[in-house]
Amino acid sequence: RARPSRQRGVSTRRLRPAPIPALDEGARNCARFGNVRAGEEVAIVTEPGVDEAVVDALAIAMKDAGARVSILVKEPTGQAQPLSAVHAAVLRAADAVFELGVPSAHTEAGFLAGFDYGTRQLALRPSREVLASEAARFPVEIFYELGRRAQRLLRSERRIHVSDDRGTDLAMEIEPGSVGGYIGPVPYEPGPAVPGYLGSFPPGSCVWGDVNYSITGRVAFDAVYEFPAPREPVVCEIDKGWITSIDGGAEAEAIAALVFSTKNAHRVAECGFGLNPKVPLTTPGVGEDPRATIVFWTRRAGTFFLGMGGDTLQGGKDASAMSPIYGFLRAPTVTVGDTVLMSGGRMAWLDQPDAALLALAESVGGEQWLATGADG
Repeated sequence: RARPSRQRGVSTRRLRPAPIPALDEGARNCARFGNVRAGEEVAIVTEPGVDEAVVDALAIAMKDAGARVSILVKEPTGQAQPLSAVHAAVLRAADAVFELGVPSAHTEAGFLAGFDYGTRQLALRPSREVLASEAARFPVEIFYELGRRAQRLLRSERRIHVSDDRGTDLAMEIEPGSVGGYIGPVPYEPGPAVPGYLGSFPPGSCVWGDVNYSITGRVAFDAVYEFPAPREPVVCEIDKGWITSIDGGAEAEAIAALVFSTKNAHRVAECGFGLNPKVPLTTPGVGEDPRATIVFWTRRAGTFFLGMGGDTLQGGKDASAMSPIYGFLRAPTVTVGDTVLMSGGRMAWLDQPDAALLALAESVGGEQWLATGADG
C-alpha cells in the first residue's frame, strides 16, 4: 500500500543503486518519453513480486528529472474488475503514472483520469531485462519520427490491408481523426507525452480506431490475450467492426467465452502496428503476466495488433466493461493505400532508410538503432 514519504516524495523503502547499469539509461529514456518535468507528481504503480531494482531505477530517474515520486504497491486487477478506490485516487492525483504490469488506462477510472484530469499514463513490462534492453534504450526521437511518418501515411491514404501466410485477410477504411493519440490534442502528433496520453514503454506503436465500422475480414492471431503460444492460431471473423466468430481450439474457446459474454466486448477497439525494431519476441518469464508480454510484443516494428472490447478510447461510442483483449500478428504484410509498409514482418522504412532517417539515427547514436534486433 502507499506509505508516507520521507525523501522528496519517495516511498520510505530505500532506493538502492540498480545492479544492472543499463537500467539507468532505460529508466531515463522512460522519463523523457513520459515528459516528466520538475515539480510534477509522479506515481509508480507496481504489484507484489515485481523486481524492486526496476522500481528503484524508475524512481531515481523521475527524481533526477525533478519530480516528486510516490510508489503504490497494489494487488493485480482482473479482467473487467474495477480499480480499488486508492488506485483510482492515485490516477487522478498524479501528473504522470507509470504502471508495471497490465495497464489500468482501459478501465473507467483510468479513462476518466486522462479525460478529466489530464493524467499521462504509461504501462511498462515489469522486468529488469526489459528495462535494460535495447528496446528500452531505443531513442525516443526515432520513435517520434517513425510515428509521424506512419500517421501521415494513414491519414492521407485512409485505407489499409493486412495479410499473412496463416490466413489473415483484413481490410478497413481509416478516419484520419482516429489516428494517433487517445485523449490528447487532435490530430495527435508523436512526441513527449501530452496531458491525457495513454501508452506503453518501451515505445512504441501507431494506433487508430474503427469509428466508421469498416474493418472486415479474417485475422489469425499468433498470440492473443494470455496465450503467447496457442496450439493453433486463434481465428476471428470480423464484419463491419464486430467480431462474429472465434475459432481455433481451447484458447479460442476461452477467448470467445470472454468476448461474447460482455456487452460490446466483441467490438474492435483499436488496431495498430509496432515501430520499435529492438523489441524482442521473448516468452514470458516465470511469474510474469503473459498479457503484459503480448502488449509488449505489439511494439515491435513489423508486427500488427488488434484490440477487442469497446472503442470509446479511440473516439467511438461502443463502451464495454471488458478491458481490451489484444491479438498479435508476428509477420504480417501491411499495405497502406498503395504503399507496402511491411512485408512478412519487416518494415520497409527500416530496411531501406532514407537520408533523413539515417541522419536522425546518426544524431542519436548511430545507424544500429534502425536494425531489427533478435527475436530472443
